[in-house]
Amino acid sequence: MNNILYEATSKFDFTILAIPTIMIIFMLIFPLIIKKSYEGKDVKLNIKFVKLFCLAGILFVAFCSTVVLIAQLNMYNKTVGAYSRGEYQIVEGYVENFDPMPYEGHANETFEINGVKFSYSDYNIHPGYNNTKSHGGVIKENGQHLKIGYVYLNETYGNIIVYIEQLPE
Repeated sequence: MNNILYEATSKFDFTILAIPTIMIIFMLIFPLIIKKSYEGKDVKLNIKFVKLFCLAGILFVAFCSTVVLIAQLNMYNKTVGAYSRGEYQIVEGYVENFDPMPYEGHANETFEINGVKFSYSDYNIHPGYNNTKSHGGVIKENGQHLKIGYVYLNETYGNIIVYIEQLPE
């Protein structure tokens, strides 16, 4: 029996918004913290400037987060959306030219199956498979007999893996 090792999820991961949300909350309460900490001290504090500075920071973070979110949703639709619609390629064969990422990172893990090249890293943010061998990934060595479902995204990201199945030897 074949063993499915990975399948792209049909749920978008909104955790990418966690850090911007924390930043916005901090910038909302920062003027209150500053005002409270200087209360009763003989220091001239321009709280309006602090509030204006924080408002500008909030707008900047919100703008950048929106741009990133739109890009991620677009990438998600082009990969996982294509997979769920059945619009993806399949390659079957044995893993060749496997080059694992070192545990410290700073390199992509790469391999080929029947001339189709794949490259990914735990540190790249994109939908699809990106779990390297050094961090518990399912692709471990040359000679693994696999069926890979993939979507070609663009020159930057190449083939995004949306499905991995272990085939019998």
